Amino acid sequence: MNFLLDETLDELWRLSTHLVWQMRLDQQKAFEGLGISPMQAFALMCISEGIDQPSGLAFVMDASPPGVSQLLAGLEERGLVRRELDPSNKRKVRILLTDNGKDFLGQMRVQWRAVSRERFARLSPEELTMLTQSYRKLTDPSSVGLSPGDQGVEP
Repeated sequence: MNFLLDETLDELWRLSTHLVWQMRLDQQKAFEGLGISPMQAFALMCISEGIDQPSGLAFVMDASPPGVSQLLAGLEERGLVRRELDPSNKRKVRILLTDNGKDFLGQMRVQWRAVSRERFARLSPEELTMLTQSYRKLTDPSSVGLSPGDQGVEP
């Protein structure tokens, strides 16, 4: 039984490595016209999903705090995010999307759909549903018994 699992894991590793690389190239293609990198796009997505502390963003992105600060400064210069003091704790800074940032996320979504449509059109509606469910399960910390706090991300 372990032999079959090991073979499957080896195949998933090989396929995942190739797919992750292809998806990264797709992201570059989708976002280059908007003048944004995949890392900046990921930061905007995380902020839109509620990660509003630079430290939480650094953890999720596996980046250094100075690197995240520099990334945020670039997004701030473009008017996509703003930083403000946390009203409940003046020592903390919160990151928020501006209205321009929310609109920009919509533009990113349109670009992503245009680029990724060809790749995902290869799948049937049932396969897309299964893939979406699998992605959710693989990225949901609670599906392996961890809470978001266990991963260093404040809810």
